Amino acid sequence: VYGQSKAGKTSFLETLLKMMIGQKTKISAPDFTRSSIEQLKRIVKGAPIVVDDLTNTRCSDHAIDTIKNDDFGVADNIENYLAVVISANEDVKAVAPEIIRRTVICRVQAGLTNTELMKSSIVRKVQKNIGTAFYREYLRRMLEHIPDLLQELKEDEASAAPDILELSSQIIVEIVSESIEDEPPFYIRRLTLDDYFSEKVTGSYAIKIIRNAWKVNKKAFVVDKKYGQLRYNTGQTWEADRILKELPEDLEAQKSREWVVMDLNRACDFFETDFTKQSLLERLRRGL
Repeated sequence: VYGQSKAGKTSFLETLLKMMIGQKTKISAPDFTRSSIEQLKRIVKGAPIVVDDLTNTRCSDHAIDTIKNDDFGVADNIENYLAVVISANEDVKAVAPEIIRRTVICRVQAGLTNTELMKSSIVRKVQKNIGTAFYREYLRRMLEHIPDLLQELKEDEASAAPDILELSSQIIVEIVSESIEDEPPFYIRRLTLDDYFSEKVTGSYAIKIIRNAWKVNKKAFVVDKKYGQLRYNTGQTWEADRILKELPEDLEAQKSREWVVMDLNRACDFFETDFTKQSLLERLRRGL
């Protein structure tokens, strides 16, 4: 979970912990190392590890290696271990593709003002009154499906793995729908694997930035039809790095200082924008 500050990332994770185990236990960023997390994954049962306010440096030094360790537990025959949730500091600007493939990413793009934070008491009220009943009912229903899910995973004939995230989402929607009189609000809806890992989701920041830039500042782009390239001047090398990390591999994106260079036709498809279409005035300007 990363993004803008004062967006409630810590409060969100604390509330989930209260719903799950009735406590708000977290690990501070300085205590986060690969060895410490792997040790906790071996001994802690039934509760997630929440690491709060991780800096970009510590994320690069420890989190990436921890996440990429796909062989954890294999040699020790560890069949079950807890989840690790990381709340990243604002200086974490982007997440590398090799991390996106292995984690559920939540990028927060909104925040509260100082006065809103001071006046609001809803988080305190929720955390004070909430219990674990919702989570226990969710677990009960999920556990009923586990044998079938395991069987599907073992079957060689299966064309794809079962979408456990969709099932989880469906159960949450069902519990909420059964617990309230009115229709659930719009944000309570069933999600699938694509809602978490599709390229349009993981690349949402890059899509937003480039679409907006094309609308208001076409001078930042070079459309090279001869070589089939779209070049975008981000203005800063760090912003080019940030955008590059979110772009899918089939765009063949590269960075040259503050420029991001990508395949023109595939960029048109990915960003759902016709970069080759320019107004007469724009063509005249380029001709001049």
